[in-house]
Amino acid sequence: MKSIGDVRVMTLPKFLDKQGFLVAYDAATHFQISLRRVFVVSGHGGAVRGKHAHKALTQILVCLSGACRVTCDDGKASQEVLLDRPELALEIPPGIWAKQYYIESNNVLMVLCDLPFDEGDYIRDYDEFMAFRGGRSA
Repeated sequence: MKSIGDVRVMTLPKFLDKQGFLVAYDAATHFQISLRRVFVVSGHGGAVRGKHAHKALTQILVCLSGACRVTCDDGKASQEVLLDRPELALEIPPGIWAKQYYIESNNVLMVLCDLPFDEGDYIRDYDEFMAFRGGRSA
């Protein structure tokens, strides 16, 4: 089972010129996962989203606009990461509880996944998450 030490923050190459910037998200080079699904989530300042874990799916979170504070928890330890630039990518392996706190009014979070959507892969109750991790029972 993955632990908080398996959560990775990556800084990807950012190419600047007088017109703006470019950040490429190359799954084979940067993430070592096969991309199966990509979705975008927006949230206003003060919104809290996520609040779940996955049994098998790996997620990579990138804040394209605004700023998002992500708390990751393995049931024993937690880690907080600020995503405030599109070149920062947070890889969350399966078995890690995550919450996203949207800080600004224009937050756009892109999520890259290695599996297609499956509601059965979600753990949406923290007590069930702890039972899944082998902690207290649900």
